[in-house]
Amino acid sequence: MMLAKKMLVSGMLALTVMGSGVTTAVAAEAPAADTAVVLVNRDCKANNNLDEIAAKFISRCRKASIRREFPGTHLSRNLGEIKAGKSANDKKAWKLLNDKRFEK
Repeated sequence: MMLAKKMLVSGMLALTVMGSGVTTAVAAEAPAADTAVVLVNRDCKANNNLDEIAAKFISRCRKASIRREFPGTHLSRNLGEIKAGKSANDKKAWKLLNDKRFEK
C-alpha cells in the first residue's frame, strides 16, 4: 500500500511539473540573463539595404506619399533587384527610393 501511495504522489508531482508549461528543453533554449541581444540598426539609405523588401523599407524610411507614385508591382521586390533592373518601372522605383523629398 505504501509503494502505491509513493507512486501516486510521484506521478502527481510529475504531472504538476509537466502541466506548468516549463520544461527543461524550453529552459535550455532561453538565453542567459547576462546574454546581450544584438539588434541590427539599419540606416535609411537604399544602397545599404539591398536585401530588404521595398514595402518594408518604404514603411521604415520613407513618407507614405511615395506610395502614390511607386510602381505597385515592385513593392514585394528586394531593393537589390530593383537597382539591377533595366525596365522603366525599375528605374522609376529606384529614383523614388533615393529621392530626398520622400525621406522621413
